Amino acid sequence: MKRYLGIDGGGSKTAFLLIDASGRVLASHTEGPAYYLEIGWDALRAMLARGIEAALGFAGLRPGEIDFAYLGLPAHGEDSRALAAFDAVASPTLHPQRYRCGNDAVCGWAGALACEDGINLICGTGSMAYGEFDGRSARAGGWGELFSDEGSAYWLAREGLNLFSRMSDGRVTRGPLHDILRRHFALAADLDLRLHVGECL
Repeated sequence: MKRYLGIDGGGSKTAFLLIDASGRVLASHTEGPAYYLEIGWDALRAMLARGIEAALGFAGLRPGEIDFAYLGLPAHGEDSRALAAFDAVASPTLHPQRYRCGNDAVCGWAGALACEDGINLICGTGSMAYGEFDGRSARAGGWGELFSDEGSAYWLAREGLNLFSRMSDGRVTRGPLHDILRRHFALAADLDLRLHVGECL
């Protein structure tokens, strides 16, 4: 019986799903973030090894009994210098010839559209659009939280804080968000928001 492991890594969590050739779920498991730029390569490798071993353990299988695995990981393909590290990230837990790494956007597309032509939008910790049509693929967005990821949770928070600062300065008309943030953070003065945001970084 053929067995396949899918790993969908993200900035917040990583999902592991083990299935057979008919699509029957043999095991599932969840771990933490897979964004190597934040957690580092060592933490990424350790997290993947834990997750793989846990998923296989639930099914009573050994790594050699997996026919193939796909690892969708954030930031894959976005820095050519990191491709070799990505290619080795699941070794030695999995045999190098039995898995492939790609961007986590591919997992979203494959899961949402069952690998049929179409476009999938991701709006989580980051944001990206990925689609395939007639054997061709394309992506848009996913340039990172510094100047992109429009529509993501990080972007919404950043834009909200930016709007609060402009409302406080009088650069735009004050709206409900101004009072909501003042109450939430119990601000004695608007500029105190900087201290609360700094504590989160």
